[in-house]
Amino acid sequence: MVEVFFWVAIFLIFYSYLFYPFLLKRLAKNKKLENHPLSFEPNVSIIIPAYNEALLIEQKIQSICVGNYPLSKIEIIIYSDGSDDETVNLVKNLSFSYPFIWIIEGTERIGKSFAINQMISKAKFDIILLTDANIIFNDDTIKNNVKNYRHQQIGLVGSYVINPPKTNNNHSNQEQEYVTWENEIKYNEGVIWGCTIAPFGACFSFRKELFNPIPKNFLVDDFFIAATVLQSNFNCILEKTSVCFEELNGSLSAEMNRRKRISSGNFQNLGYFFSLFLNIFKPVGFCFWSHKGIRWFTPFLLLFLLIANLYLLDQAIIYKITLAFQLFFYCTPLTYRLTKAIKPLHKIIKFAHYFLMMNFSLLAGFYQYIKGVKVGYWAITQRVK
Repeated sequence: MVEVFFWVAIFLIFYSYLFYPFLLKRLAKNKKLENHPLSFEPNVSIIIPAYNEALLIEQKIQSICVGNYPLSKIEIIIYSDGSDDETVNLVKNLSFSYPFIWIIEGTERIGKSFAINQMISKAKFDIILLTDANIIFNDDTIKNNVKNYRHQQIGLVGSYVINPPKTNNNHSNQEQEYVTWENEIKYNEGVIWGCTIAPFGACFSFRKELFNPIPKNFLVDDFFIAATVLQSNFNCILEKTSVCFEELNGSLSAEMNRRKRISSGNFQNLGYFFSLFLNIFKPVGFCFWSHKGIRWFTPFLLLFLLIANLYLLDQAIIYKITLAFQLFFYCTPLTYRLTKAIKPLHKIIKFAHYFLMMNFSLLAGFYQYIKGVKVGYWAITQRVK
């Protein structure tokens, strides 16, 4: 029985990370989203939660205001979540030039989910575009995103996040490749079934009528909002032509902390929406477990594989080989540094190392979830101009 579960665990990991993306690519071949005319320009409320974003908030707002979307059809609402830098003053100064910008000043730090709830309650338009303060738009980001609402069944549209490459930063390069890969998976899910499982929280839009207030101390608002839309039987998609840019500045330790918090939020959402994903024979359930669910439990599968492998070690030579691979995998924090001169081997090791660190963060996040999430905010990644 242990032997059966051992191979099932291996299959599940390979299925979620390799087979499922390949399956999507095959199913989505020769398919694309419906082409909507750019002349469709609904009114849009752009909401931006901000905490100490003085370095980038002006650039962010300017990227919206100099774009091709009619300024007469937008409002920009910014919630300052207890900022103690110049964020509020910079926004107020910009509002003299752009009177459709206004800011809500939170006196204490409460968290992004609370900020979103507050901004949406004040928004006057039916389409909400939620975006982070460090995400820079191109000229047609908004236009290409919201054109999809011409189709009444569309409830949420994610934008295509691009991370500009950074030299001499292996971590950022790995994260960039991961985000590109995730963009493709999310796009294909939307094209095939209309059920993209969670957009990138950096920039996405949705119908205000489908929004339910995010519970207190929930850490992953984008997943919550998307799941609510799917629960209402509306489609979620990713629009490749709605491009925006996010520069990765964090270290590996900062990225691990970010993933730890996201992991805690993921398990919050799983408990809240478990019934939505229960039926794996429906597109939503199938996409969730194939794309997200198995990955969230991969740290436990990895632990099981190591323990089971030791138990099966004397059963056959194959288990000595699989144990050697596992030990090699768990040694990547050391071999990552020792093999820099051997480029082909180092490339394999650095991705194995990234995968290991990612799953360690997922495990730490689960532990935090079990302990209980006490606050709905976290420290921002250090910004640089």
